[in-house]
Amino acid sequence: MNNDFINVAIFPYDNEMYPYLQHSSMLKNINIQILLSPNGWAVERENICGYTVQTTLSEDDYQKIDAVWITGSANKIQDDQICEILEDILKHGKKVLFARVVQEPVYSKILRLVKKYSGNMIDVMKANEISDIDISPLALHDIYTPIICVAGVGEQTGKFGVQLAIKRYLEKNGYHAILISSRNNSVFLNNTYSFPDFMDSNIPSEQKIILYNHFIKKIEQEERPEVIILGVPEGIMPISKFQVGHFGVHAFEILNAVNPDFLVMCLYGNNVSDKYVSEMKQIVKYKYMSDIDCFYLSDTAQDVFTVNRSIPIEYFSRKQADIENLRTKLAADTNGLEKIFTETSVESMGQYIIECLNENVEMELL
Repeated sequence: MNNDFINVAIFPYDNEMYPYLQHSSMLKNINIQILLSPNGWAVERENICGYTVQTTLSEDDYQKIDAVWITGSANKIQDDQICEILEDILKHGKKVLFARVVQEPVYSKILRLVKKYSGNMIDVMKANEISDIDISPLALHDIYTPIICVAGVGEQTGKFGVQLAIKRYLEKNGYHAILISSRNNSVFLNNTYSFPDFMDSNIPSEQKIILYNHFIKKIEQEERPEVIILGVPEGIMPISKFQVGHFGVHAFEILNAVNPDFLVMCLYGNNVSDKYVSEMKQIVKYKYMSDIDCFYLSDTAQDVFTVNRSIPIEYFSRKQADIENLRTKLAADTNGLEKIFTETSVESMGQYIIECLNENVEMELL
């Protein structure tokens, strides 16, 4: 892609893409014009960051855009729906920015459609492939740049939004910050690397740990950042014996590859207690040999009735006022000893991170 801005429609839009709208100024070469969502996702006609979510593209809409950005989503969508919208895009002579994981037969069908209409598709997932990382010597490098790590107790805890908010705050305060995202489709963001593809490959975990460490070292040497932000995909452990997630495998690999100087733990917006917060700190300390420096309360909560059943976990959004009340209660119950932030106080979180990192530097100089 060149340096010209291209106007895009996002499909299929749901809350997974909300952080991109919140931090659209961080996008490079991308100007979001339209949000497109399938019928039945309960987001159509909603006003989100000044956008009204649509379910179809009119001929006038096609005149406004240069491309359609096919993204990942929290909600499920049939592969046929993806192919149908793709075919319509290609018929109108528009580019496709493909940033979604699909099965090989579906991807082959998409390539046939692109060929049929002599279309132009940029595969963001392919652009994310990394092949020039050297794992020799088979040892961990020291990383001298301060590292901020953003993890979550599970998926859909607002981790990605927190990563972008911290990065924006640091940059606003004059810091050269590099983000290695928890997502594998973040190539359109300034000074941001997607979660590397080798971390989802079939190589042994020992090699992934070494590769990730060398990947961060390479970025440190080439970019010379003042701070590095690392996003940890998925959760840090199973939610229950029925909802095992990914067993915290990526958290294990990343926290063995690097030693974070500051760790943010993102929580669900359920009514958690001060005991839960204390136990979470102990779990992370002894399981990953890392200290949680602050917590972030997401406005997404789990339906507790689905957590202990062999069905997909269901989530729902809570009002921000309820989350603020929960934060206030937790702060009181922990006698103010725990730093707990929400979406409305991410700038305070950024300031707290800077203060802690500066204290670390001062301690090292003593």
